[in-house]
Amino acid sequence: MKAVLPAATARGKALVRDLSAIVGAGAVSCEPADLWAMSRDCWPRALLWTRAGITPHPPDVVAWPSSTEEVARIVRFAAATGAAIVPFGAGSGVCGAAVPTAGGIALDLKRMGSLSAVDLPRRFAQVQSGMIGQRLDELLGAKGATLGHFPSSIYCSTVGGWLAARSAGQLSSRYGKIEDMVLSLEAVDGTGEVLHTIDGPSAGPDLVQLLVGSEGTLAVITSAALRIWPRPRAQWLRGVRFRSTEAGLEGLRVLFRSGLRPAVARLYDPLDSLLARGGKGGRREQLPEPLRSVVAGAREEALRFALRAPALLNRLVDALPGSSLLVLGFEGDGSSAAADAREEGEIALTLVAAEGGEDEGPAPGERWLANRYAMGYRQSPMFSAGAFADTMEVATTWERLGGLHRAVRAAVSSHAFVLAHFSHGYLEGCSIYFTFLGLAGGAGEGDLAVAESRYDACWQSALAAACDAGATLSHHHGIGLHKQSFLPREHGEGMSQLRALKRAFDPHGILNPGKLVS
Repeated sequence: MKAVLPAATARGKALVRDLSAIVGAGAVSCEPADLWAMSRDCWPRALLWTRAGITPHPPDVVAWPSSTEEVARIVRFAAATGAAIVPFGAGSGVCGAAVPTAGGIALDLKRMGSLSAVDLPRRFAQVQSGMIGQRLDELLGAKGATLGHFPSSIYCSTVGGWLAARSAGQLSSRYGKIEDMVLSLEAVDGTGEVLHTIDGPSAGPDLVQLLVGSEGTLAVITSAALRIWPRPRAQWLRGVRFRSTEAGLEGLRVLFRSGLRPAVARLYDPLDSLLARGGKGGRREQLPEPLRSVVAGAREEALRFALRAPALLNRLVDALPGSSLLVLGFEGDGSSAAADAREEGEIALTLVAAEGGEDEGPAPGERWLANRYAMGYRQSPMFSAGAFADTMEVATTWERLGGLHRAVRAAVSSHAFVLAHFSHGYLEGCSIYFTFLGLAGGAGEGDLAVAESRYDACWQSALAAACDAGATLSHHHGIGLHKQSFLPREHGEGMSQLRALKRAFDPHGILNPGKLVS
């Protein structure tokens, strides 16, 4: 269905006049196409709105600042007038954190995308928050450096978005998450004051870690000093087969408890393992119907028919051969890079072999590497076919991990088809990355309520099960509008302190209102 673009409002036109004095006439707009573009991120619920042709939460105006000083002046203007401000990176978030529920100013930071310093001997780079991830990697690569941060959204996400949501890249087990990479920040609080954290260890509470993960509710992050590393010269990749997911989890636990830091350690459930192997033993044709229709992206009618019975699909997965595939990888960056990576890899193979892991050679790892960004671009056909596709990344300690996996699958089984893999391992535990495929319905506004109710039922069940199993609500996607109602279950009385922080950083309540601590 063709979208009905939001119309410019009198308030929006007035804001264009006022903000033009700050950023220039060419850097502010209330044109319908611009308002629509800034009205949602990649939250699947917002994709359902788009499919239905509606725009329920447009901003009044879009502004494109080019400097921290312009951001500060816009915030001071907003504080004086009560206009809401929603910082916007590239819109790749999947939790609705960039949806402007109170209208106001969508602050698009992509014109602030410079890399002003790369100092590999000192291991840092200074980058503005509007820099797109893939471009940053290319620029660092030209200097022989890497941030080591490779989220699936790297082509369409920004440094500021990573910091706002506590992003994790696919190699986080070696390099850490984005909060482990940030050395210092420049940000603008809700009064328009520019904050500069010190570039090094700080006394007392760490202001950087208060701002990272705050999703634009405490300050607008404009620049960051990030820790970088020499670009690896060699990579060692393997596939390891375990007789069951439980055995694979034990192998993962032993691996991370040993002190090794693999660049890649991803364990797939039986269905994902079958698909990940490809070739012999992994062809989709070997799957029973109606599983084959779902994983092959069948024609609309066949897919909708299959998704009418998600519990049956999940039972078919339970009946598959139970083996799980672990994709394992190590990197080397010194003069003996290949030998170092191989040595660590062989130690890892010895450790997991004691838990029943069988070496399947490099092909599964190489196949993963070649297709590692593909999953994020498979959602659109699902939505076009009348389905919804979404992902949930929760994390817990090793001893709770198996129970968490079983609990979420059981809770969601009647609402959606469920796949899962385990990644982002640590000494204490691991993240589970669930994928949900469910029936949405038609594209009309009358069907939207049905689609949203199915989507919400799936997620309410999933999040409740995750909380009951002792998991954190988010490992790296953030909270946004999507998980906000469950945040008090995780923080308890700490919500009072979060609200106090909000009042201190944003006394006028203008920064991304309605998020985190509404």
